[in-house]
Amino acid sequence: MNIYPPHIEIIDKAPSGIPTLNQVPWYRSPRLIIFLMVFISSTSISLIYSYNRPAVFQSTATLLTSALAEVDQASKAPDAEHVAIQRQILLSQELLTESIRRLKISHPEIQMDITQVHQILQVQPIPETNLVQMRAEGTEPELLPLLINTWIDVYREARATEIEKNKSGTTQKLQEELLALEQKIEATRAELTQFSNQHDIISTGRDENDVLARLKGLTTSLNNASEDEVKAKAKLEAINKAIDEGKVVVPKQDQANLAALELRLQQLKEKLAEFQKRYTPGFMALQPAIKLIPEEIKKLENEIESKSHFGKQIVHSDAEQEYAAARQTVNVIKEQLNTHKKLAADFSARFTEHERLKTDLEGLEKIYRETQERYVQIETQQYEKYPQVEIVERARLPLQPIKPDYDRDALIAVSGSLLLSLASVWLFDYLTRTQQHQPSVMISGFGIHQDGRLNHLDYQQTPLPSLQQNQNLSLTMTHPRELNDSDLKVLFANANSVTQMFIGLLLCGLSLDETAKLKQDDIDYSQNTLTLRGSIPRTISLSSVTKDLVEKLDAFPMINEEPSLSKEELSALISLAAIDAGLSHPEEITAESIRHTYIVYLVKQGLRLGELVNLVGYLPTSDLLNYAGYSPPRPGCGIDEIETIHPVLAEFINHRKMQSF
Repeated sequence: MNIYPPHIEIIDKAPSGIPTLNQVPWYRSPRLIIFLMVFISSTSISLIYSYNRPAVFQSTATLLTSALAEVDQASKAPDAEHVAIQRQILLSQELLTESIRRLKISHPEIQMDITQVHQILQVQPIPETNLVQMRAEGTEPELLPLLINTWIDVYREARATEIEKNKSGTTQKLQEELLALEQKIEATRAELTQFSNQHDIISTGRDENDVLARLKGLTTSLNNASEDEVKAKAKLEAINKAIDEGKVVVPKQDQANLAALELRLQQLKEKLAEFQKRYTPGFMALQPAIKLIPEEIKKLENEIESKSHFGKQIVHSDAEQEYAAARQTVNVIKEQLNTHKKLAADFSARFTEHERLKTDLEGLEKIYRETQERYVQIETQQYEKYPQVEIVERARLPLQPIKPDYDRDALIAVSGSLLLSLASVWLFDYLTRTQQHQPSVMISGFGIHQDGRLNHLDYQQTPLPSLQQNQNLSLTMTHPRELNDSDLKVLFANANSVTQMFIGLLLCGLSLDETAKLKQDDIDYSQNTLTLRGSIPRTISLSSVTKDLVEKLDAFPMINEEPSLSKEELSALISLAAIDAGLSHPEEITAESIRHTYIVYLVKQGLRLGELVNLVGYLPTSDLLNYAGYSPPRPGCGIDEIETIHPVLAEFINHRKMQSF
């Protein structure tokens, strides 16, 4: 008999030997009975209530009303304040009472009072317009348009009466204004004529007078000269500030030459610094080309200092002369301007008064003409025929009710009844719920129920998981941490020489076990090979980079010490280097993670997984399946087609070569 590992299986059916209850027919189920009772009663009550509500109809009309201005003036639009006032007028007691009176005269069968009308009628302003919407809502559709249209007629007559009163008052007011304007114009014209004759002012052009023209020219010149003085002073102060701060101040024509000298000086200093980094003072003293660089730097510094000092004197002298010339110009113009100010002031006072009288006369004449035009228009046009109310749309007989929506309410009633029925069934189940059968768990042929009872079942053979399941399980395994190039560089930089050698060997594909067993006899420099003594011995070829690394193994503890370091001690070296480097999560940085990083580097280049064994040794099939996820979506390539040296290791070896040189 084959023996299989224990497994867990859920048993949804009751164990054999447990009797089942008799099933009740579905049409006699208590749930169905409760559902139908609640659904039918709730639906009936809600539908009866919904369809017994009376239908409400609505009739509307739209008016365009203008603000009550002067009778001949256009109203300002839109006027929210005017619309709000007209709404109050429309709903006023007097207007509604008159509307009811006229409606009863034309239709004696209608019996309504002011309270009922207030409940039916509404006035709604339309935003940002002078439009108002008049609404009437009620259960009698024939009454609504009659009431609104009568209401509109009464309102129009009231507005027409207001316009007639406004016309009479406006006409009388304009007559009084015209008479007063005539008297004022005659008095102003006489005063202007007398003033012109007294002061001999003939021309109305202000700038035609020589005194004012001369004064204007001097003023303009003074402004320009003052601006030049301010600029010259600011320039001088800026130069003085720059000199005090030690900045380089030279004329514009010398700036390019000085910049070229400074650039040459900077280049020589950078060149000298580079030589000082690369060579010793003794070596530089033996090179004539390098030896002359400090002397050239000194000459350039002296030349730059000389040009800077000479340039400061020239720029400062030019700025002082420019400021002195600008200040002298301002003083001369001020003296000339003071001479003409008295004459100009006397003439300006007289001319200003003349212009004031002239402007007053022109303004009065313009007002007189406008007032006269308004008066003529009011007298010739019949504004009472054009009241400031326009009926955009009269009320019509409504054909459809606005509420209630019987179809919508019926759908809501049925839906609510359905939800109430389902809730009642759930509540019934909740209140009558009993303990039900629980599933069992099968472990290697024994059923263990959740109530704690153990039932013995016949032994069942459970097949092992398939290969595909094993593959899927292996793909879900966790990987060691993959280190990026930055982490490896920081690790190299903060590790001692022994740890650096260890990291380098791991980046060559060696495992921790192979590194711990490494001996000097394993290296064959004549054949450029390295024999590894791990769990599965193998021999690898040494490249130029790995050969340089192996040649430095003289100080490696594995080679010369007896006993050599153990695998645990080697792992501790990696952990200490990760902590010293300040890397995040140093506990994840191990020998396995470094070797894993190298393997991922090879696979990401497209190396065939079957050839990994030639570089990193034997890997279990599950590990190869794990690394398959890193392989690019293209056919694999051979070892000769990829770069087998990790770039961080190559950079580390080259850096050590440069240091030894």
